[in-house]
Formats: sequence, structure tokens, C-alpha cells
Amino acid sequence: MLIETTFHVHRNILEKLNNAALRSGKARTSIIKLIMQRMMQNNQKMIKGNSRIQYQKRDLKVNWNRIHIALNEYEYEYYQDIRKFFKMSISLILAYAVLQYLDEVLKEDINTDKYLFRHYALIKKVFEGTTCWQIYWGIPTNLNDSTYSPT
Repeated sequence: MLIETTFHVHRNILEKLNNAALRSGKARTSIIKLIMQRMMQNNQKMIKGNSRIQYQKRDLKVNWNRIHIALNEYEYEYYQDIRKFFKMSISLILAYAVLQYLDEVLKEDINTDKYLFRHYALIKKVFEGTTCWQIYWGIPTNLNDSTYSPT
């Protein structure tokens, strides 16, 4: 199932994405998914707690664009999670990802994989009437570690 959503993108970021799509021959949506995946891989430095959601700096209305994107349910859930944990709007996260990872991703010879988020899991557990959510971003390196318990 695909979920359609939009990003609120500054013209400078949109220009970088469009140029990257032209140079690489990849669709803009594929590039967005690749750089957002890079955010997942480098998430430890981004996680914040106990603060409000940050948004992009204001600018003239003429400098903003909406881009539409269709995400599978795992991608959409992941984007919602990183919004919650990074305390940033998804559009700000995209802008950050473009500035931080776009050149790096374009230098690599990455085949676009429609299952980029296959190592994402959201597991619900109920203990004595209390609901607990476990979120996994990636595969644990040591499955024998006692802290890993997906069941």
C-alpha cells in the first residue's frame, strides 16, 4: 500500500534535488528515499528528548514549494518516527538530509531498492495492561545480546 504525502521544500533544496535527479538519472523520489535512509543509518547524533518540534526557518512564500511523494507504509511510519525522535518536522529533516548526505549518496553507485526500510520493525507488547512499543531501526549486530528481545 502506498501513502501519498507532501514535503514543504525551500527552492534551494528543491533545486539541489532536481539537479541531482538530472545528473544521476534517478527519479527525485528515489533520491529522497536514499538520503532519508542515510538519516536512519546515522540516527544516533540526531535523537533529542524533551523539546518541541523544530521547523524550517521562515522565508517569503514564493521561495517554498510542495513536492508530492508516495511512500510505502514502512517508509511513512519511519518518517513519522524520526519526526518524533529528532524533534524536527519531516520537511526540515529532508532539508538537513539533502545538505548532509546528497553528495555522498550521489557519489556511491547505489541501486534503488524499493525495500529500503525492510529492517524497520514496530512491535506492540502489552504487560499487565500497559502498552509498550519497541521500534527497531536496522538489525542488531549481536542477536545473542540479552537486550535484544523482539518477542
